[in-house]
Amino acid sequence: MPTYKVTLRNGTSSDRTFESDFQAVNETHRPHSESGAGIVKIDRYEEDGSQSDVWSV
Repeated sequence: MPTYKVTLRNGTSSDRTFESDFQAVNETHRPHSESGAGIVKIDRYEEDGSQSDVWSV
């Protein structure tokens, strides 16, 4: 399964694993309980270590 870097509005990011780009966007855009924790960017890690833009504000 591909690994994705999810970057939040507050500047923090985390790596998460999803089955597809669609699932990454769908799962990460559910309402958050933290105020200001909105997602601003999702990148997919490629096999060569580079990142591909999946979604951004």
